[in-house]
Amino acid sequence: MTSTRARFRARGSAAVLALALGVTACAGGPGASNNATEGGVEAVYDNAAKIGDVSQLRPMSEFCGTKPVKVALADGTGDNAFRKTARAEFEDEAAKCPNITVLPYADGQNNPQKAISDIKALVAQGVEALVVFPDAGEALLPTLREAYKAGVQVVPWTANPGGKPGADYTAFVGHNTVNDGVTWTRWMCEALGDKGGNVVFLGGTPGNTQSLTEMVGIEKELKENAACAKVKLLNEPGKPIDTNWNPAQMQKVVAGLLTKYPTIDGVITDSGDASLGGIRAFLQAGRPLPKWTANDNNGFACAWKENADKNPTFQTVTVSARTWIIRLALRKAVAAHQGIKNDEPEIINIPIFENTLDENKLPKCDTDLPASAVLSSELTPEQLKQAYS
Repeated sequence: MTSTRARFRARGSAAVLALALGVTACAGGPGASNNATEGGVEAVYDNAAKIGDVSQLRPMSEFCGTKPVKVALADGTGDNAFRKTARAEFEDEAAKCPNITVLPYADGQNNPQKAISDIKALVAQGVEALVVFPDAGEALLPTLREAYKAGVQVVPWTANPGGKPGADYTAFVGHNTVNDGVTWTRWMCEALGDKGGNVVFLGGTPGNTQSLTEMVGIEKELKENAACAKVKLLNEPGKPIDTNWNPAQMQKVVAGLLTKYPTIDGVITDSGDASLGGIRAFLQAGRPLPKWTANDNNGFACAWKENADKNPTFQTVTVSARTWIIRLALRKAVAAHQGIKNDEPEIINIPIFENTLDENKLPKCDTDLPASAVLSSELTPEQLKQAYS
């Protein structure tokens, strides 16, 4: 099977600019850091030197080194398909180096105190390169700093715990959420065409950094792209409409929006999983399904396949759900332990994965996998099945 990275390189980056908690695996949950600059964008997304695309990613073999190294993954929670996929990707990447020993996986079970205890336990076991999904946000920072100062190469990924790389941990690895907002909006404006239309942006938990920074990208593109001249964003300025990244909550929210607005021509979201609830709301209201954006999700792809024929206005685009970024986090941690320079970007512009307006990128529904499966992973179908078993 051709790797996701290779497929993306072949297609070229669809990104246009140089964090998941709970059942939907969207980043930046309630514990996420909200350290914003005056412009409303996390400083990490303002640092062009740290931002790049998938064409700049390198193979694990370049960073294995020769010294034996103990690695581990400390997850804030591991009870959803996104986390299971990411864990499998982590272990698959580690298996590429014969000198790597993987310590037992740590599942914080959405309990900050357990997550802290897990990291301390891994340090006591001698972990040398530690990848962390810091769902507890800044509450986890003192523990990350303690491990780092004890000599462990610590790389938090996707959810920013605050603090400073080089002082509190080795590096932070994630995806460019501002860029996601731009990508979705550019597609939406082109899909709506000259007539334009009414669009809503549905975010996640209240005040989360991911949705706020996506909103920055959305508003930027609406302002600067002439193709967006007749597209009206129904949100209050700078404010995502909260759905908690939960399908049931999104269904309620969208039902309310449908009552309030006679016409909604486009929905921009950052969760394919939660989108299933929004789609149900449209169908139950007897309203035609609109243009829709998300990150990739098997259930979302299946929903398009099931409803597209009866809803010709139901066009969709997704960006990769980026579980493969955990591989980059591992490479950064191992390289630092081995003393090998790693020039890969720390923040990745995520490419488009599916696009119903492009015959080469039509969504593919895999009925052999759970609805929440992440098909843009770098795992084979066999590895995905094993990850969810």
